[in-house]
Amino acid sequence: MIKVDRIGKPQILEKNQTAWTNAIKNARGKHEKNITISKYKHKSIKSKLIIMFHGKCAYCESRITNVDFGAIDHFMPKAIFPEEAVNWDNLFLSCNKCNGRSQKGDAWPSEVNGGPLVNPTKEEPSDFFDFYFDEKSCVTIVKPKNLRGEISEKIFGLNKITLVQDRNIVIKRLVALAYYYHSDTRAKELLNEATESKSEYAAFARMVKKKYT
Repeated sequence: MIKVDRIGKPQILEKNQTAWTNAIKNARGKHEKNITISKYKHKSIKSKLIIMFHGKCAYCESRITNVDFGAIDHFMPKAIFPEEAVNWDNLFLSCNKCNGRSQKGDAWPSEVNGGPLVNPTKEEPSDFFDFYFDEKSCVTIVKPKNLRGEISEKIFGLNKITLVQDRNIVIKRLVALAYYYHSDTRAKELLNEATESKSEYAAFARMVKKKYT
């Protein structure tokens, strides 16, 4: 997980966010409320989220757009906070796995229970997590630094087996490149590119560059 700078609202929300929010507040009955809440599904909103998150999941940093359509995730779950359903600051791009019921879903831990969850558009994830590569086992692990990090890691599933397996492949190659960083121009270019926000697992790539070059 990396810090993501939120870009400006899509035009549809510039025009309608306040009105839609008020409509949710004033909805009569569940059916009317659900219709208004569903406005967040507008195509232009999804398109802007894809741009902002570089087609990656906001949480696990896996690239979504080449294998799936992904999901618009409500950081503060709309089931608990319906009035946040069309708030641009509350909308994220997520893979369906991170957004699923077995992971984030409608989870919203209280402060007493280790919340709130780490928000990568407002907080620096490295304040809550260490991104660690074990040289002997060649395994990548997200290590929480504090309770909020611990709870967020579990809910986001940042060390789920399939994610770790894919991440290991990428990071092992980057570690190998790092040894040639100062002697091979191409190796330097490739590793630098891997640290860019658009790249998968950039948090780990930045760790590799810092530790091994």
